[in-house]
Amino acid sequence: MTGSDPRLAAIADKQEIAEVLYRYARGCDRADEAALRACFHPESSHNHGGFVGKSWDFVDRAMAICRPLKACKHMISNVLVTLAGDSAVSECHFWAHHRRINEESGAEEDYFTGGRYLDRFERRGGEWKIIARIGVGDFERFDPPSDRNMWTMPAGKISGKHPSDPIYGLEAGMEKGK
Repeated sequence: MTGSDPRLAAIADKQEIAEVLYRYARGCDRADEAALRACFHPESSHNHGGFVGKSWDFVDRAMAICRPLKACKHMISNVLVTLAGDSAVSECHFWAHHRRINEESGAEEDYFTGGRYLDRFERRGGEWKIIARIGVGDFERFDPPSDRNMWTMPAGKISGKHPSDPIYGLEAGMEKGK
């Protein structure tokens, strides 16, 4: 695909790594456990928030957080990648919103957080995955929800969880040649 031009190979590698980061965000937002696990090598280490351990164990924790959320949005930006053969280091910014239930009051609240993911990647069998993640936080904010109610919109107009979100139907249609 990239021929003998090392610059094109580096661009392709960096794009593949960025797409792992984007799939991580989608996996959280759609509560898609398989998508999240596919971002990490099985022995990958994770140090993010109050969690220190294996990334696959972090996925269990993430699913316990994301599945019950009324809304979940993770955004990835400012992706920088340093390549060294089949190893890479990336830094990206994340911003997340969770519409959740406050455990103390029982009322809905909007939780916003942001920071950076500092990842080590390894390419194995031609596929880039995270082998170690450090998540560092920059801010947190808690707000009451607005009085506006987007939840009255018709089905298919509000993001959903895996497998009911419309993206999965679109992708399945591609596989069937539609």
